[in-house]
Amino acid sequence: MDHEELKEKYTVLQKQLAQVGYICNGTVMSVYRKCGKPNCSCKDNPKMQHGPYHIWTRKEKGKTVTRSLSKKQADRCSEYMDNFKEMENIMEEVKEISIQIIEQAKNS
Repeated sequence: MDHEELKEKYTVLQKQLAQVGYICNGTVMSVYRKCGKPNCSCKDNPKMQHGPYHIWTRKEKGKTVTRSLSKKQADRCSEYMDNFKEMENIMEEVKEISIQIIEQAKNS
């Protein structure tokens, strides 16, 4: 691609980036658990567990942070994680275009 084509592609990517929406990272899991109460049916029946509980885990300043979420929050969080992946893909393309522009300038 020549310089003008790269600039056009870069502009397209900037517009896509502006449309990404909210982002977050981490992992959302839905888990079932035994409660540990002596009279609960989950004690003796391995198939009987409570849940699902929606758990979001992420790193924040080098520490693992875990939060419980409602189903609605978990769905939204998963959507935001998909947005984060989309943003990363766009940024990778932006980086590649920037590298090509630098390399082309070296030959000018």
